Amino acid sequence: MTTTIAALPDHNRITDPLWQRLFHGYGHVITPLRYAGWVTDIETAGGGEFYVRADLGDGTELIIASEFSLPADPGEVSGWTAVRQEAENTSKHTVLYDSTPNGPQRHHGNSLIPLMARIDGLDVPSRAPRLIVSATHTAPYGASHNQTAGIEGAATAIARFSEWSQRLTDHEGYQRVWQRPQADGYPLALFESAGHITTVRVTRSND
Repeated sequence: MTTTIAALPDHNRITDPLWQRLFHGYGHVITPLRYAGWVTDIETAGGGEFYVRADLGDGTELIIASEFSLPADPGEVSGWTAVRQEAENTSKHTVLYDSTPNGPQRHHGNSLIPLMARIDGLDVPSRAPRLIVSATHTAPYGASHNQTAGIEGAATAIARFSEWSQRLTDHEGYQRVWQRPQADGYPLALFESAGHITTVRVTRSND
């Protein structure tokens, strides 16, 4: 099977409990970037400061933080900042997005989809395939209906998959009963609530 997600970072910090907790806690940010094809990591800047860094493969990197650094608790994020900078000369950088309380995109708050849509629009040397997020809802008595988002960049689609899944579990009373492992392809998950079944999937667009 063709690899659909970038490799994990390769360094000795991956066994550190703090790194593991942050990498997992910010998985909803990191995973879309990995499906976009970029090795993505949690970095520390000293003094307890953390940020997400993705290698864009052209000598530049993407830095995602919040008002300052990322909080240790992802639930405390009030908005996102994204900066593209030269890996060897970080003084050369461009602010791509700022949805923190005083930023120009503050109306988006901590929603990830607008951030990932901006990132998907970057001019990069290679680009992951465009994707479609869809859901099938089936009632116990057999009726079903489908929901489909449009064709989107990889990072946006994976963020949408996460948002739809979270809405089912946090607001609609569903339990996630199964999810395809990342190594096996694009995300696919099955949810259940009192006999109602919802399947949320990401598939490759043929555009």
